Amino acid sequence: MRRLYNVNVKIDNDANAAALAEAKWGAGRGYRNVFCASIGTGIGTGIIFDGRIYHGRTGAAAEGGHIGIDSNGPRCNCGKRGCIETLAAGPAIGRRAGQKLSKYPKSLLGELASGNADAVTSEMVARAYAARDAAAEEVIRETLDLLAYWLGSIIDLLEPEVIVIGGGVSTMLAPFLNEIRERWQGACLNPAPMEIPLVLARYGEDAGIAGAAALCEFE
Repeated sequence: MRRLYNVNVKIDNDANAAALAEAKWGAGRGYRNVFCASIGTGIGTGIIFDGRIYHGRTGAAAEGGHIGIDSNGPRCNCGKRGCIETLAAGPAIGRRAGQKLSKYPKSLLGELASGNADAVTSEMVARAYAARDAAAEEVIRETLDLLAYWLGSIIDLLEPEVIVIGGGVSTMLAPFLNEIRERWQGACLNPAPMEIPLVLARYGEDAGIAGAAALCEFE
């Protein structure tokens, strides 16, 4: 590309790029140390340390979605068990909700999925929760606990100045950000975890585009 078009070329993964865009222009603007998580079909994360992307020794750092929180949990595509991605990404939320249909046979979730546990999606969970469906409420509570436990560990490890949440699932999580913060108090050793804001990403589906621009500008 550089030879063909005579322009500088920057390459990075989408989560790192999105984190840089959020730190420089988005929800993390004004902070030097930012942890950014995109929760959608998976969980991608990026770390901004002192205003720059943290890549680690070989460039493989910041795979926060593959931090294990349950050694007996579901097998992840990465080969490990119990990664937060297998429990709190969109498909995982749908899977956990589907497992509750036998407990809640008359739930709205079951109706939306036509009784097929494998057909339940996180979008259905959000719709059912809005209608005060008991099964959906249980899934949401569990999801908040899982994310708070995970983010509590992130806080203990990195102590970021701000945590930014994006991705398709962030819309469902938006009303619960303060509740996640309250729950992470019991999931970390940090003396002042409530001083760390948890905010929604600015760029949404355009995070990759904004991230590419940020790479060219700042890296």
